[in-house]
Amino acid sequence: MFKGEATDNELAQIRQWVNAGKANRETFYHERALFDALQLNTFQKENHARKQSVLLRKRIGSAAAAVIVLFILYNIQVFTDKNIQAETALNTIKVPAGQRVEVTLSDGTHVWLNARSEFSYPVSFNGDKREVLLKGEAFFEVAKNRDKKFIVNTGRCEVEVLGTQFNVEAYNENEFSTTLIQGSVKVTDKSQPNESVVLEPNNSVSLNNGKLTVTPITDFNPYSWKEGLITFKDIHFKDLMKKLEKNFGIRIMIDNHTLDNYACSGKFRISDGIEQVLRALQQDAHFTFERESGTVIRIQ
Repeated sequence: MFKGEATDNELAQIRQWVNAGKANRETFYHERALFDALQLNTFQKENHARKQSVLLRKRIGSAAAAVIVLFILYNIQVFTDKNIQAETALNTIKVPAGQRVEVTLSDGTHVWLNARSEFSYPVSFNGDKREVLLKGEAFFEVAKNRDKKFIVNTGRCEVEVLGTQFNVEAYNENEFSTTLIQGSVKVTDKSQPNESVVLEPNNSVSLNNGKLTVTPITDFNPYSWKEGLITFKDIHFKDLMKKLEKNFGIRIMIDNHTLDNYACSGKFRISDGIEQVLRALQQDAHFTFERESGTVIRIQ
């Protein structure tokens, strides 16, 4: 099952067995933790033998577990201690620059994680709410459960939902935005608990001078990152470079000020790498670039 090879009928039988009792759920999550640990260990050994990095390119579908373990750093507590319950265990996913990860939570919620994001979630949701922690950017398709609200905690702000599709971006305390695709979400600035916003579809809320500000959304191309794409339209060059810095974990120094008012549009695969993106932009804008170090690119 963990390899994604189980049939629909087998999955239904497994779900029925897991839901039959707490002991079954603990056994299930214990076995899953062992499986993931073994997969990660195997990957590390193969990676060492090849002496090269393995890039995460495949979408997670039938092989969900195999993809997830490539970049998951688990903080799973040891289950041999009878005083430690399964519901207290947390998984933490750290996504490398230039990559993305898709994961399905125990309640059926689907989460896509963008580059340089960190996401923590419990192995099971057993309380009166479903709460996860995010630093970075993620797109959520939340499984409906009106009796158990779903909460995304970003540190500065909190997003509360019942069942919906939305994007959250919060790479640091002062940078936050949520865009609603379907359903309804309530966003609260925890530094000002009385300041909350209930979003309607096709709207976005962001922090602007310390206050939550709502704006309508007409262009959804920026959220195609979950398909592995960088898509932009009429964006200023310097703003695009900031986006690339975030995705690829590098610093871009712009010395060519003729690019200050240059607006560009395009679509690229994240897996192509930043240098391929810059070479494509050179076809329309006049500039040169060089990599000064592993993490710095200078544009002239």
